[in-house]
Amino acid sequence: MVHITRMTDLHEGVELGPLRFPVSASANDRYWRAAGIAHPARDARRLYPPMAANLTILLLQTLVTEPVLHTAQRLECHRGAEAGTELTVAGTVISRFARRGREYAVLEAIVALPDGRSLWTSTATFTPVAP
Repeated sequence: MVHITRMTDLHEGVELGPLRFPVSASANDRYWRAAGIAHPARDARRLYPPMAANLTILLLQTLVTEPVLHTAQRLECHRGAEAGTELTVAGTVISRFARRGREYAVLEAIVALPDGRSLWTSTATFTPVAP
């Protein structure tokens, strides 16, 4: 296990996870409700895809303890799943770069179903709060 506490110490290829998250129907509904979305997928108890961003942040925080800013997010949805499903998230640092005096890391996280099939791919960019 890699021991990193500062985001600037991450390098390309660092692997994070896997972490397991059971997502109850009530927790899933809180995501939908907080977004203010009335949608047939919510009524059908389908998992709320943007929660992948939060799972990616939680994954990063297993290594990095300093405050970070989540500056960009891209989500690819491969399929749907019902609330009550345990999700597994694992990821890799796929890129590092600097812009305007700030260091950034890009993390690609795969959120998978219990059978191992990918549910969502979350690609997120982070930078430390204070340079």
